[in-house]
Amino acid sequence: MADELQPGGAAKPPLSGSPQINPADPDPASRVWPLGGTTWVLTEIRDAQGAHAVPGGIRSTFEVDTDEGHLYVETGCNHGRASVSINAASLQVGPMALTRMMCPDSVMWVEHSIVAVLQGQVPYLIYRDILAVGGADKALVYRSDLPPAA
Repeated sequence: MADELQPGGAAKPPLSGSPQINPADPDPASRVWPLGGTTWVLTEIRDAQGAHAVPGGIRSTFEVDTDEGHLYVETGCNHGRASVSINAASLQVGPMALTRMMCPDSVMWVEHSIVAVLQGQVPYLIYRDILAVGGADKALVYRSDLPPAA
């Protein structure tokens, strides 16, 4: 796969298949950000038209509670929750319950993108503080909002 995630948000081709992260930094990860217990902040949405930065002023987060088997999302407009089971390469996401506020079109675009990706079996990959979730049609790229615990 030729997809790359590079610092600075340079334009990238859409993902094909499972998410792949090929950072420019060749050093191996010295710390690992766990999927569960980390607040992941959405930075980019990839689709067939390319990579799109999350519009300014929109904060969308993704959190997994591995003990309870739930994922929680803040779409920038609404809050949601779904059951989730995790294996080494994918999430199995149950139906998502979301609040139902209407927001500006740019915020609703982000929300619709999140809901489209986070359903059923969803591939994911973590590299350092970057989480990619999704596949060929659409993928979400998140970054941890805090450094990992030592």
